[in-house]
Amino acid sequence: MAFLLGSRISLARAACYMVAQLAGGIAGAATLYGVTPAEVQGSLGINTVRSNITSGQAVAVELILTFQLVLCYFASTDRHRNANSPATFIGISVALGHLIGIYFTGCSMNPARSFGPAVIVNKFTVHWIFWVGPMTGAILASLIYNVLLYPDLKSLSQRLAILKGTFDVEAEEMEEAKQNRQPVSLTNVIQRV
Repeated sequence: MAFLLGSRISLARAACYMVAQLAGGIAGAATLYGVTPAEVQGSLGINTVRSNITSGQAVAVELILTFQLVLCYFASTDRHRNANSPATFIGISVALGHLIGIYFTGCSMNPARSFGPAVIVNKFTVHWIFWVGPMTGAILASLIYNVLLYPDLKSLSQRLAILKGTFDVEAEEMEEAKQNRQPVSLTNVIQRV
């Protein structure tokens, strides 16, 4: 959702990614259900809201956790930044999100993570929280990053072409990276030091 809103993928690709993630969540939960002995299956780690947390607070927790994860992802994978290891930063963001959120909501941060177990155990009591919070957080993070923090200067026609799938964003980024790459020479290395 955040990449779609940020004009980084087409509508068709976004729909395929969403369907694939939901199907993967169901397949993963079904596999876990199938290999786990009945006496310890429980609820397959379904996300729940603690009794001392209101629905609004749970939505806010999920919103904030997803917001910080998506913002971290955008910042650490931005082609204009010189991040050494985006995976490290994203991993730390996921770990911190879980350390903070697991107490309150089980820390979904992605509707697909909550959807799979909910389908397999057929329990959708507060499931809406794990759609509204993460989707809102992802949308806000995309807007803040792409509009306020690092404005994306694509024209409306470029954005529509990306949405339709007639403009290849990845090819453009690869070409730009190729053009910005400088050949490595001893002179360049000495100048940097």
